[in-house]
Amino acid sequence: MRRVAIFRRELRLTDNPLLEDAEQGEWIPVFFLDEYNQQEHGDNLRALFFYALRHLQRRIESSGGKLYVVPLEQQEQFFDIACPDEVLFCEDVEPHSRERDSVLRSLLQRRGIRYRVLQDSLLSPIPESTYPSFTQFYKKHFTLHVEPEPPIPAPSYLRTPELDVPTAAIPAVDTEPAGQWYATEEEVQAKWQRFVATTLPRYQSLRNLPAVEGVSRMSPYIRCGMISLRQMLREAWGVSEQFVKELAWRDFYSHLLHHYPETVNMELRPEWRGFPWRHDEERFERWAKGQTGIPLVDAGMRQLLREGWMHNRTRMVVASYLTKHLLIDWRWGERWFYLHLVDADLAQNVGNWQWATGCGADALPYFRIFNPMLQAQKFDPNAEYIRRYVPELRRATGEQLNDLQNLHHAFPEYPPPIVTPEEGRKRFLQAAQRFFGESAQEKLPFDHEYEA
Repeated sequence: MRRVAIFRRELRLTDNPLLEDAEQGEWIPVFFLDEYNQQEHGDNLRALFFYALRHLQRRIESSGGKLYVVPLEQQEQFFDIACPDEVLFCEDVEPHSRERDSVLRSLLQRRGIRYRVLQDSLLSPIPESTYPSFTQFYKKHFTLHVEPEPPIPAPSYLRTPELDVPTAAIPAVDTEPAGQWYATEEEVQAKWQRFVATTLPRYQSLRNLPAVEGVSRMSPYIRCGMISLRQMLREAWGVSEQFVKELAWRDFYSHLLHHYPETVNMELRPEWRGFPWRHDEERFERWAKGQTGIPLVDAGMRQLLREGWMHNRTRMVVASYLTKHLLIDWRWGERWFYLHLVDADLAQNVGNWQWATGCGADALPYFRIFNPMLQAQKFDPNAEYIRRYVPELRRATGEQLNDLQNLHHAFPEYPPPIVTPEEGRKRFLQAAQRFFGESAQEKLPFDHEYEA
């Protein structure tokens, strides 16, 4: 029996469905280098991904096998030479990936090669239609615990035949932000186990505090498949329902992208399409570089530039500020995130940006506008996070940080605000009421409670 296993987002040996029964017969692991992804992804993600791929290549070699890295355009030639009895690959919901897999299926069918499509980056099967809300989705797939199958052990040895196939070098990409995330599969496991032992039981109370180590920071490794989602679910179940919900949100957004691939560039909710966004490049540049004059927003954007990652609470705040206070198109922010995040995942990025904007599934109502000053007071009360990433404000007192009117005068090197939360909120609500019409006026609350 000769099998080909196509690696994409499953760059590990432990609990990998591509490796089940890999010790039996001949097993040919291959990675097809797709130039589309080279152009589409940012360097931070590419750097971590190819670091993980090189590590996987070495681990496969240490087990006696060989990982072939082949240009995607040489795919047909590879299969003609390999002559497998069966091909294994995992499902991927991204539009380009589905097009690529459609071509692959046609190729294998023409040659009479059997194939199996496995599931690794999802915990729940993709339904025929999506659920209208996350709550319904969660109840259906995650409230009734079904004991998952035991983890698939890493193979102790592999037998890969020598093939004279066209190969390519793994791209050499390195960035300073990504370098902070480089880890082997064993090191990723150690990071996860420390989180499980020390933080997971307190995840509910710590997850919204960007200054503390209260989240797993596993998202870059999930994106590259360096850790199994099934393992994470097994070990989080019964310890933190909130963490299980975060895993469920990943599936929810992936299912949405599968059913609505047009949302990569278009709002899921049709009533938002055509909203009069401002395409203000100067203000967008200030937001992107962390120079808005709003301390929490600037801290988040500078964390992104420095680390290729941002705390989830701050991601929501900076997205709301760009779209609501600056009235700038959510697509601009989504693309900036995607090109800089070391955990850039299309389904999650699009889903979260549309949620924060108000135009996606289960999204905030349009009048729900995060006030970045109140968010800082609530979730960074001692300004530890702000001072860590905005050095101009390291000597600022809490009173000074809460006084936007005079903050620039006290610290001249820190920019004045592009727009204050009050001004931005008023301007957005006026634009929304004009766009949505009388129905928007009826839904508008009469107090400021929604300024979370």
